[in-house]
This record gives sequence, structure tokens and C-alpha cells, in this order.
Amino acid sequence: MTHTPVKKISFILITLLLPFGILLIIEGLLVVSNFGNAYPLFIDKVSKNASVKYLQPNPDVIQRYFSEPRFAPNVSPDTVYFSKQKPNDSFRIVIQGGSTAAGFPYGRWASLQGMLEQRFKRLYPQKNIEIINTAMAAVNSYTLLDFVDEIIAQQPDLVLIYAGHNEYLGLMGVGSAIGGKGGRLATMLHIAFKDWRLYQLMQLGYSKVILAEEQPQLTNKSLMSQVAKEKNITIDSELFELGIEQFTENMSSLLAKYQAAGVPVVLGSLVSNESGQVPFSSVGKVNWQNIYSEVSKAKLSPPLFALNQDLRNEDIAAHYFEYGLYMQAQGRFSEAKLAFVLAKDHDLLRFRAPSQFNQIIANLAKQFSTGFVDVQGLFAEHSQGGIISNKLMLEHLHPTIEGYFLLAEAYSDYIVDQQFLGSALDYPIEQARKDIPLTRLDALYGEFSVRKLMNDYPFTEANTQVNKTINLPKSRAFEQKALIKRIKSKDWLAVQKGLLVAYQERKEILEAAKIAAALSTAMLDNHQASYIAGQLYQELKDWQLAAYYHKKALEVSSDNTKYQLALAKDYFFLKQYSKSLVVLNKANAMLADASPQRQMVAKYISLVNEQLVAQ
Repeated sequence: MTHTPVKKISFILITLLLPFGILLIIEGLLVVSNFGNAYPLFIDKVSKNASVKYLQPNPDVIQRYFSEPRFAPNVSPDTVYFSKQKPNDSFRIVIQGGSTAAGFPYGRWASLQGMLEQRFKRLYPQKNIEIINTAMAAVNSYTLLDFVDEIIAQQPDLVLIYAGHNEYLGLMGVGSAIGGKGGRLATMLHIAFKDWRLYQLMQLGYSKVILAEEQPQLTNKSLMSQVAKEKNITIDSELFELGIEQFTENMSSLLAKYQAAGVPVVLGSLVSNESGQVPFSSVGKVNWQNIYSEVSKAKLSPPLFALNQDLRNEDIAAHYFEYGLYMQAQGRFSEAKLAFVLAKDHDLLRFRAPSQFNQIIANLAKQFSTGFVDVQGLFAEHSQGGIISNKLMLEHLHPTIEGYFLLAEAYSDYIVDQQFLGSALDYPIEQARKDIPLTRLDALYGEFSVRKLMNDYPFTEANTQVNKTINLPKSRAFEQKALIKRIKSKDWLAVQKGLLVAYQERKEILEAAKIAAALSTAMLDNHQASYIAGQLYQELKDWQLAAYYHKKALEVSSDNTKYQLALAKDYFFLKQYSKSLVVLNKANAMLADASPQRQMVAKYISLVNEQLVAQ
């Protein structure tokens, strides 16, 4: 008996598809049995007001790249809530990047999100602006690319990106000990299949049987000290080129997705410490004091600004850095700048992006017609001789408070100039600097965190015994107690409330106002915190921010006449008499006819009407 061609084709197709069918059945069984996990970028957060639902970045999202949580670094995006259903009047901004975009070591209020939120209260007081920060330490362009589809689903009106320093030694970087998959193709396949339960089962088995001893066992040592698998990536090596390729291709794919979705993007050039950070591969090899002493005595420069024939790769970065120190000490800044940049580019331990990355970023901005802000250039403008130093950088690449202010300045100026949100109000830079939202506790915690970071490799030599005791920054007793609680991860809310009371008792109203503002921002439904912030800004006669927080309090508790009267006062002193009258009339309608409050409101209404007539 012969088979017809149709039967033969059917038989071949069934034979070919049967294995896939079996795999799908196994996948279904694993899902039904609740094996494995999915780690979406955003998860639900339901407020006390059940009618309003919010999302937040998933604090466990980093675990999507690891077979077991114990292998994942302890990093996460900051907790920030935003509406699950995007409001019609909302302008939604999403931020992508690594630890600098996340505000390390100060936290949320130094980040692009925190700094921009504060600026927009002044620049666009009538706009509903949501800023969602997905940035976190150690991630690079693989993670940014992996997040894109989920970000697009949230309907962003603008995406801000500051990233590139972690391509070599960050998560899944070409020289990283954490999450590397053996090349870009393998890594992209891993990202593509990571949500499949069958793949997770295979990965779990592989990690337990084969990789158990190879995987880094994360300890309480700094993350930087654990991730550097490849410590000698020369500028002419295959690994160096793979880092360039990885960054270029991943960012190209990312920008193409945003372009196809019609989402505007702004890229920022990268900044790092040039004169204040010895190349990591040269730690212990450069004697700063001797060089400055020799220059001051002899007023002579080194014989050559060129690589000697007998220099080994590990000597090149130190050679350039020493030359930069000589030139800087003599005031020859342009030569020093070039030498410092070359020293960074030849650093074998690549915790800072080489200068090629800024050219790649500029080229990608042109290719995909995205926005571009020259962060590196702005930092250079604010540095002596154009050489970026410890004035603006804490260590190798994280900015000081002033540095974070400039980072936000770069993006804010571009957003204002391009009128993404329409016309902005006038906002002098002196006022913006005064408004920096970091509290003294944030500054103290940042200082302590940097001390701890720099007490370990790679800021010290690999085999050096470091002092395990990290001294606390100097501060007043009540601030030091709060700092210790924060270091020990005590309840953030309780710590902030205690400081709020302490600063009010000491009549340090601006500091108290910043803390109340932070509580208002962090706690969605806490109208009391918003009201207190408004009252404190009233004490400072800062009527604009007072109005911002009183209005926010009323959004949660709209029938509170105390809040209404406070907002009416803000509008009065802002000379926005029509708005003040509207609020007063609402309060008046809610009060009993013969109540003393209603009589007082009547006087206010009369006063406002007089001002309206006089206008």
C-alpha cells in the first residue's frame, strides 16, 4: 500500500512538530504547578483608596537574570508609585541607567528622578508630571534593552537615558563575574528564554550540578570587588572590542524600538573622574605627593609624552596619569586633560567607560534623531582647566551633590529648551541650587557609603588588608543616631518623622520642609505630610512650594477646609487672586452658616475681591 503525498507530508510535519508539542506540554505543566518565577519590571501597588491603583518598579526584577536568588546582586530600582491607568493630563517620563542615574550613594533625591521632580515643581507647577526611575546599580545595556517593551507599555512621553559605565564589569558585561553568558548571542538568547519555565528548570539544574562552584558567592564585600572577573582588558584586546560592539548593538536595538513606538529619547554623554582617580590597574603604583613635590621644586615636565618602547600594558595607564599630574601642577591644563583621559582609556580594570563610548552615544543620537545632552562637557565647564576632579566626583564615576545637580541641569535645560512640556516659568539657577532636595541625612549617608566603598578593592590593592572600621561622618548627636539607624536599615518612615520633629524644634525650617516634602512624595495617601510640608514652606514664605504641597493634600482630602484655607493663602500671596477666590468659595460652601470659620472666610473673600478690583 502506497502513501499519498499529502499523507507523507503530514507524517513528516507531525514527526517534526511532535518534540515541540511535548516541550509545550511540559512548559504548561510547569506553569500549572507554579514552578519558576516571572519578574515583570512593574508590579501592582494598591493604595488605601481602593479606587485608585498604582504600579511600582519591581524590587526583585534583577532576579529574572539568575537561576537562584542567592546568585543575584542586592540591587533594585527605587520604590516610586505611579498610576496604573495613565491619566489623560499626565506627562510621563521614564529614566533608564545604572547607579549614577539611580543617585548612588545618596539615593532617590540625588537621582535624575529626584532632582528633576524638584525642578519641575517650579518650572511647570500646573503640569501633572510622572517620573519613573528604572535605574539601578551594576546593570548595562542588556538590561536597558530588556526593559524597553515593558516601558513602552506604560506609554511614556519621554525616556531619559544615562548609561554606559557598566558594559565591561557590570551585570552580563564582557568581563564580569556576574551573569556573563559567553558572548552577545548567548546572552540575548538567555534574555529571550528567561521567562520560560522549562528553561528555568534546565538553568536551575545546570547551576546546581555544574556551576555551583563557579558562581560568585555574593558576600558583604562591595559589589565592585566581586564582579571583576577580567582584570586586564587592554585597549587593543578582543574583549575591549566586544564591549564596544555590545554597547553599540544593544543601544541601537533599544533606540530602534523606541523610534518605532514614537517615544522621544534623550541620551546623555558619560562623565567620570579624570584627575582624582588613579587608574584602578595602577593603584599603588603612582606616588602623587612625590610628583607634585618634584614639579614644585624643579618646574620641569617629564621627558616624553609618549609611550616608551619598553613599557608593559600594566604600566601605560600609570605613565599617562603621572604625566597628567605633572602638567596639571604646572598649569598646562590642555596637555594634562589629554593625559588623564588616555590614562582612563588604558586602565585595564574597566569600571569606567572608555572615551569611545561618548562618541558612540553622539553617533547614535544622530542616527536615530534622538535628543543628546553633553553631560561630560557641562562637568568640564565647571572644572578647573576643564579637568573633571573630586570637586564634582566622589570617586571614579559617581557625582558629588553639586555634580548630581549639574547632571539634572543638563537634562532639565534640554527639556525646557525643546518645550516638551510647553513654556516653563523662570527659575534662576541660584534658587534651583537652594532647592536641592537632599537632606543632611542623605548627605551623611552618602559620605559613609563612599568611605565604605573606597575601603575595599579596587580602590585598594587586591591583597591589601584594609581597616574594617568605617568612621561615621561628623554630625550632631541626633543626626548621627538617625544615620546609624539608616545604615542598619531601620524603618525609614520612623527615622524621617523623628528628624522632622528634631529640625522643627531647632527652628531649622528649610531642613524640616525638605523632610516633610520627602514624606509627601514617598507616601501616596498621606495628606497630613503634604499639609505639613506646605505649612513649613509658608513659614519660609515660599508660596509656590507651599501651594504645591497644599494642593497635593487637597487631592487626597478634598473636603478639608483647613487645607483649603491654607491653599487660598498661598494663592493670595502669589497674587493669583482668582484662584484664591475659587478655593475660598468652596470652603465657604462647606461651612455652617453661623460658624466663626465662615465669618473669617467671608473676610478673606472680601479682601481677595478688593485685590481683584484693584488689578
